[in-house]
Amino acid sequence: MRTAVIVGVGPGLGFSLAKRFGKEKFQIALVARREDELAKYAAELSDLGIEAAGFPADAADERQLQEAFHTIKQRFGFIDLLIYNAAVVQPVQAAQATVEMVNRHLQVNLMGAISSVQQVVAEMSREKKGAILFTGGGHSELSAISFLTTLSIGKSALRSYAHCLHDELAEQGVFAGMLSIAGIIKEGTYFSPDSIAETYYDFYEKREGVERFYIDPGQDPVEILKQG
Repeated sequence: MRTAVIVGVGPGLGFSLAKRFGKEKFQIALVARREDELAKYAAELSDLGIEAAGFPADAADERQLQEAFHTIKQRFGFIDLLIYNAAVVQPVQAAQATVEMVNRHLQVNLMGAISSVQQVVAEMSREKKGAILFTGGGHSELSAISFLTTLSIGKSALRSYAHCLHDELAEQGVFAGMLSIAGIIKEGTYFSPDSIAETYYDFYEKREGVERFYIDPGQDPVEILKQG
């Protein structure tokens, strides 16, 4: 069985990703801060016939991530897929953003992604297989949104990192890409987590290009974010 690690698992997209990839016979390693929540998600996945386990770690803490990945490898072996889905989504106006605040949010929005990649990239390159996927912020990373300043900064930087990683790893047989979501994830809408997870899996399977955007063609992404 293949193994997928999802960093940043919650009741929305993270759990939907676990279900979707688990449906394809992936073993799922769930990484998030709260151990009790991880146990609940793992139990729900088990009820669906999906092998899953939780590994608590704060995405902002490099040592915790290292320890979590070490434990994951001991249990599941080679990691075939890393999905970095963690982010701090907090309204922050540009004029109110402080150095301390931006740095704190970047630890999750960017540095945690880099730390996670470092836990898998050497083995993937050596085996010449595997995939690394990032959840992007859609409109916030291409055209900065002032009321989401720290997220815009982080996702823009993450997008650049994803592009650089894609170019570097392509010749080594490893795929790196970003799925950018231009809207608020919400059940019963175009941006339902299960629908996005389906697109995520299609992107993983086809591996066409470095970036794919999940945008409702009938709505303005900025207005969607404001309404949320």
